[in-house]
Amino acid sequence: MDQSNLIPANSEKSNTRPRPDTERRCLIALLLLAALLRLGVICWKPESLAEDRDLYWGIAKHLAAGHGFANPDWGHPTAYRPPLYPVFLAGIIFVGGGPKLLAVVQISLSVVTVWLTWRVARRLGFQSSALLAAAFVAVNPLLVQTTSLAMTETLSAFLQTSLLLILVETRPGEWRHRWGIGVLLGLSALCRPTIWAFTVLASVVSVVGLFVRTSSAISPRRVHILVGWVAIALTCGLTVAPWVVRNYVIFGEPILTTTHGGYTLLLGNNDEAYRSEIATPTGQPWDSRAWQDSLRQEARRVDLKKWVYQGRFMIHALELKQRELARDRWMSAVAKTWIRQHPREFAELCWLRVRRFWNIFPGGADAGSLPKVAQWGMAVFFAIELLAAAVGLWRLRRDEWSRWWPLVLLVLSFALVHVVYWSNLRMRAPVEPVLALLAARGLTRSRSALPG
Repeated sequence: MDQSNLIPANSEKSNTRPRPDTERRCLIALLLLAALLRLGVICWKPESLAEDRDLYWGIAKHLAAGHGFANPDWGHPTAYRPPLYPVFLAGIIFVGGGPKLLAVVQISLSVVTVWLTWRVARRLGFQSSALLAAAFVAVNPLLVQTTSLAMTETLSAFLQTSLLLILVETRPGEWRHRWGIGVLLGLSALCRPTIWAFTVLASVVSVVGLFVRTSSAISPRRVHILVGWVAIALTCGLTVAPWVVRNYVIFGEPILTTTHGGYTLLLGNNDEAYRSEIATPTGQPWDSRAWQDSLRQEARRVDLKKWVYQGRFMIHALELKQRELARDRWMSAVAKTWIRQHPREFAELCWLRVRRFWNIFPGGADAGSLPKVAQWGMAVFFAIELLAAAVGLWRLRRDEWSRWWPLVLLVLSFALVHVVYWSNLRMRAPVEPVLALLAARGLTRSRSALPG
């Protein structure tokens, strides 16, 4: 990523810039509001943080007990979930905490994310509207609600906003920041592997831009930037290496992400999903439990040996831990076969996933417990945010793109991944701070913020 162009510059010159003491008081008020809103949701449904929807608590308990990163149902090693959040929970358990301590930590992470958003806005050159960006994050219904869940959204949003801050603050020669970018990329990937799509796209954009702008193949500037990229790649690789090496030792393959991708791909691309969601919709979310039961029965009948290898030798007697990898590969192959055989249905499901990712109404099981007025309130908020973000994207001037393109690419990469994989509104949570920044840019009224 060409960090030499990510140099802050004032993109907003306004006579309405708040006084420093006024801005400080307003920011403190926003941070308190963010904490109170999240505390209120947790007090409303205190049992939510103890629920183990994705087995994170179960894996964490095995870790804290010294039994390794293991499936809580069967006790064998697993790579079904990314490791960082279970390790995070295991730390809470290790110090004697539980859901209550998790509530304190996640509220704290959320409040810091609000501050980070304000800081990123300031580094992007915002003056009066930096508080507006922070306010969008402070009262964001999705970020407020996910704070009350033992899931990755809160930690992921914090890590990615930290990454954005270090990106916009990095200048040529600041190697400390280059190392920081690599570490934060690695931690973000260990929390939510979707960010690998951003890493790949950002690398391609940076390399293409570097060779387009620089004519000499060995110019000092090009060498300097390439060396910086090596530093980022090295620290990112070292950060994720323990997970990859551990998976190679256990499964015989250097798994970079998880063994969950095949299921997620198949969950969104199968006959039952198409029939329930598109062909004969009921107006209710698809209840996939019956489909999951039939999938498990089919997996028992399938010969899984051909789907997993250990080193150069095929496994003939699959252990439980190897079955997990075999099932992931088998489900991925089944999903890809269905996609090839049903191109029209796949296209329709992709469009459905796009609409769900950008939905303004809450969906799924959690939506049913919300009063209608709360659901409509969320819809109004997201409609305003997304419309303002679209205006902000349109208003970005050419000279601003050198600072904004990583932020825009982060949102785009998440959206593209969930065109193919299972999607809903919750998948958008980690990039909501970026949408808040774009929305604040769109609502900026100063003359210099308009397209030049």
